[in-house]
Amino acid sequence: MDGNKLTRNLSGLRLAIIFLGVSLVIKILLSSVPDESFIEGDANYGKYLDGLFYIIYTVGAACAVAAVGFGLFTFGKNLKNDFHSQIGTLTGLSFFLILGLVSYFLLADSTVLNAYEASGITVTSSESVFAGGSMIFVYILGIAAMLSVVWAEVSSIIK
Repeated sequence: MDGNKLTRNLSGLRLAIIFLGVSLVIKILLSSVPDESFIEGDANYGKYLDGLFYIIYTVGAACAVAAVGFGLFTFGKNLKNDFHSQIGTLTGLSFFLILGLVSYFLLADSTVLNAYEASGITVTSSESVFAGGSMIFVYILGIAAMLSVVWAEVSSIIK
């Protein structure tokens, strides 16, 4: 498929998604009334809201697949052509993976908080490990980001 035809098809798809999303938003706005309960709102426009969420999920997933796919394709092409220029990227990805594994398997624990048990929310130990490991991973990445900003500023002052 040539570039112009692909661009035209993707532009048409984009316009169709925009039109469908705007149409659903208008239907939701016209179907809603002030001071309605959740049950009334679900009966009035629940199916339109579900459709809108499916559009959001589909477009979000397509964007994620395109971004990851394009990144992997470009990385693979550069890795094949010039391996030495990609060593830094491979080192960073390895460090990122190791940090994630350490967060999940070494730093997170399976303790379920008493507040969850008292409120009747069922939380398994594996869910607790997943949530705790995710939070620890985000904290470590946030601290690393702040330290890298400070390091960049200090090193630019020294130079």
